[in-house]
Amino acid sequence: MQLQDQQLARQLMRLRSDINKLKIEQTCHLHRRMLNDATYELEERDELSDLSCDSPLASPFSLSTPLKLIGVTKMNINSRRFSLC
Repeated sequence: MQLQDQQLARQLMRLRSDINKLKIEQTCHLHRRMLNDATYELEERDELSDLSCDSPLASPFSLSTPLKLIGVTKMNINSRRFSLC
């Protein structure tokens, strides 16, 4: 009976470890995608500003919606660190 308890405990610990690993991978994937979206948006704005100087565009320092959703503002974007894991 004790042997079965130990085996079950090991199995539960492995499952917990696997779940935590998957959570970390998902978070890294979401952050990577968010940063890619923000980069793409900035590149697109640069291309548009090169094409037409007549139409006023949003400030190049304005932030994309995904960054705003996690609380990154113009004031704290330089101090915020992002990891791609």
